Amino acid sequence: MILRSVLYQMLLWCIATTIFLALLFLPRTADYTAGPGGMFISAKYDYSAKVHIQQFKDFFVYVKENKGLGTVYNGHSLNENILRTFKKSMLITIPALMLGFFLGIAKGVFDFRIRSRRGKLFGISSTRFFLSIPDLFLIISLQLLIMEGYEAGILPHIKVYGSEESSVILLDIIFLTIYPLFYIANITYFSIRDEQGMDYIRTALSKGTSSFKVLYRHVLKNCYVKILSHTNTITLYTLSNLFIVEYLTNYRGAAYFFYETLASPAMFLTGQQFEISLYPAAGYIILFTAVIFISKALSQIAKGLVSPIERRE
Repeated sequence: MILRSVLYQMLLWCIATTIFLALLFLPRTADYTAGPGGMFISAKYDYSAKVHIQQFKDFFVYVKENKGLGTVYNGHSLNENILRTFKKSMLITIPALMLGFFLGIAKGVFDFRIRSRRGKLFGISSTRFFLSIPDLFLIISLQLLIMEGYEAGILPHIKVYGSEESSVILLDIIFLTIYPLFYIANITYFSIRDEQGMDYIRTALSKGTSSFKVLYRHVLKNCYVKILSHTNTITLYTLSNLFIVEYLTNYRGAAYFFYETLASPAMFLTGQQFEISLYPAAGYIILFTAVIFISKALSQIAKGLVSPIERRE
């Protein structure tokens, strides 16, 4: 049943979130050995389960007493600030996932249809090419091309850095769409190819049905379950790529501030303990893992809708 699958995914989300929080709340105290003049000699870390458990207790007590994460930051409570930056990240993440999924299917169909034609260089070959290039290289290259195009008078002035600029939001969506698009295109291409030679295709063609109708009405419908199975993969990759995009475009979203909460200081003094912003980081972890859960749950529901077998199971 679809409901059972969603509940199972919710259980996995709770377990995964608990594990991430357990890693976040690991004690970070260390014992330092200093020489003459406070010179650093060595440091020793001893894990304490008691301190680790107490970190968990303190977090839930703090949330209960303050009805949230409490502390005011930049004129907003931490809850408001985390939600505000999270919405900014979702403003570019959700469109990128949608575009990557649907355009990826279209690109996969296109790749398959021209696989034996002269223009096949723009088909599966281009898909494999873009999958093999690091996203970081593509993002920086596109930024440089836009700036060079403006200098040459070919393009209008387009801002490629900024947190509130509409052009930056559009570019970030494009940057985040690149990998999911070509990943889904690759999956779609091979899913369609694997269906070739099936009895139902030969039967449909023998009845005079055009290859175009066979592809879209029958073959592609049978491929949806395989394609939807990769929804979680593209969601994880997009979220992992989110910080790179936000950092390179100076877009101040949740991924950027999540990194700030976990970042270690550039320098330290002997005896100094490495403290991080635990409670904001916990808020970001819960929200990002919730996105993964929602993505997985939606893919399970979609598979149940397009496949009678999945629905019965």
